[in-house]
Amino acid sequence: MPELKRTLGIDYGMKRVGVAVSDPMGIIAQGIDTLANDSTLIGKITDIVKKMLVGRIVVGKPLKLSGEAGTSAAEAAKFAERLRERMAREFPEVEVVEWDERFTTTIAQKTQLELGVKKKERQKKGNLDRMASQLILQSYLDSHK
Repeated sequence: MPELKRTLGIDYGMKRVGVAVSDPMGIIAQGIDTLANDSTLIGKITDIVKKMLVGRIVVGKPLKLSGEAGTSAAEAAKFAERLRERMAREFPEVEVVEWDERFTTTIAQKTQLELGVKKKERQKKGNLDRMASQLILQSYLDSHK
């Protein structure tokens, strides 16, 4: 029986990066961390890939409402390419894909309100980034069932 691999979801931002991971069967996404977007970022993601037996990485691509790529989408695409290059060297079996993430931050904000998350917790940007990564990953998983 082949070993089940997890999928990693990433909400890429210029300051912070939300990270989520699926269960081994690829059904449920769970937000796991928010990382600083600094020189250690790709190394930290590589560590997560190794530790959690990740087989695919989904990077959110923040397209405009029209579907066009703006500045943020271009930055996310550059990041995805750097990640592909690193995975090709260290984990060639790990695929890196980009996924339309329109509205995930807005949905994450509304979800926090609906869940009754206190204002002080909602103001912590890392919580929002982690939830957005979870929504990106869940959207991807749901579309590939």
